[in-house]
Amino acid sequence: MNPKDSPNFYRSLFDNMLDGLAYGKMIFDEQGRPIDYTYLLVNKNFQRLTGLNDVEGKKVTEVMPGIAASNPDWLEIHGRVATTGKPEHFETYVAPLAGWFYLSIYSTQKGFFVTMFQNITERVESQKELEKFKLALDNISDNVIITDPEGIVVYANKAVEHVTGYKPEEAVGKKSGALWKKPMPREYYQNLWGTIKQKKVFSSEIENRRKNGELYTAVISISPILNTNGEVEFFVSIERDITQEKEVERAKNEFLSLASHQLRTPPSIISWYTEMLQSGELGPINKKQTDYLAEIYQANKRMIAIINSLLNISRIEMGTFSISAKEIDLKAIVDETVRELSSQFKRTITLKTDYDPAMGLFKADPNIMQILIDNLFSNAFKYSPPGNTQIEVTTKIKDGSLLLSVKDNGIGIPAKDQIRVFEKLFRADNAVSANPDGTGLGLYMAKKITDGVGGKIWFESGESKGATFYVSLPASGMKEKTGTTTLARIS
Repeated sequence: MNPKDSPNFYRSLFDNMLDGLAYGKMIFDEQGRPIDYTYLLVNKNFQRLTGLNDVEGKKVTEVMPGIAASNPDWLEIHGRVATTGKPEHFETYVAPLAGWFYLSIYSTQKGFFVTMFQNITERVESQKELEKFKLALDNISDNVIITDPEGIVVYANKAVEHVTGYKPEEAVGKKSGALWKKPMPREYYQNLWGTIKQKKVFSSEIENRRKNGELYTAVISISPILNTNGEVEFFVSIERDITQEKEVERAKNEFLSLASHQLRTPPSIISWYTEMLQSGELGPINKKQTDYLAEIYQANKRMIAIINSLLNISRIEMGTFSISAKEIDLKAIVDETVRELSSQFKRTITLKTDYDPAMGLFKADPNIMQILIDNLFSNAFKYSPPGNTQIEVTTKIKDGSLLLSVKDNGIGIPAKDQIRVFEKLFRADNAVSANPDGTGLGLYMAKKITDGVGGKIWFESGESKGATFYVSLPASGMKEKTGTTTLARIS
């Protein structure tokens, strides 16, 4: 017997198909209009893809109640194919099954049909989500670029044209940023690719050029998107135009620098005349007058320190300060700073030092290094017990870096405030209680200085457990930098 003559042969064949399959007979009314059909045979995947059981021998209106109302062309298409023999292919949402399906309907015998179908609900829903995602991306102001692992653009949102002047279709197929980038130092791009190829996020500030030739400043973030095997499948780049923000910041800093510079003269005069009065050169003064003059002198000194801090911050943020590096004795700067602060705070301290013998002289701008150490030690003095101030200073040469640490036994930094320690003008609640006169500028300035010379700063602390601040600088020292001015001593 020929296997093809056995009904089981076809049943086995149908059941091994990946698609769902239904063989049915149309039912027409007296006018020849399709009004129903009967399932004669379905395969196993029919049940898996539709969730319908025991349908053979049953009518579709019985198996899927409401199909005629929800999908009015459903019976019409099946009847048309069964009548004409011309196959039809379409996708549709089937309400009774709550899903999307792609159907191919054939007929080799009038009045009968074979439907092969796939449940495409997941694909359609994914496509809808993708459309929503693209709509969202097209309505944000940041450039969003998606590239392949080699940096070739496969998608660009509408903001690309608004910011760069180039249409998204002009960017697709080209190297990311090739149209609008301004040449940056080679080291910049080496660092960029070195970072993202290691599957890490790269963030930076960059200068680019618009289609009309105009330069703009942007902040970019490039993130690798990995597949299930942990390999890079795409890179997503988000670029924000901060040109206007930078211009506002620059104008603010220029005003701050000018105002601070003008403000320095009156306190200097006050300081000079106060010292003359205190010296008795202008005549004798009594005890009460002496005390008042001392208060004036100290208050004026604090004002000068604040003005110098504001000047330094504006110079750092504008990038106008110079770096003049020379061989310095770091230990000597630490000793001098401790002596000055001990006199200023009128207290003695227990100082422990552990200097790496391999350190020797360090190449740095002595003024900048003095300001940095000043801020770290001043912070330790202000928030340590007046009668028991203990400070530990350590230096190490490790992995091509000079590591300086300053540890105190002060009030420490509460966990809730630690993320904001290096913010401008921020002061923790316990710091305000311990020293109301602080400005919240010292650690901000220390961070800016450290970043500006290619270093890092961080800390370890806990409330009532003291704090240890770490500064890491390249062991090769600071690099020379030209500028219009130098940083001012705080005290």
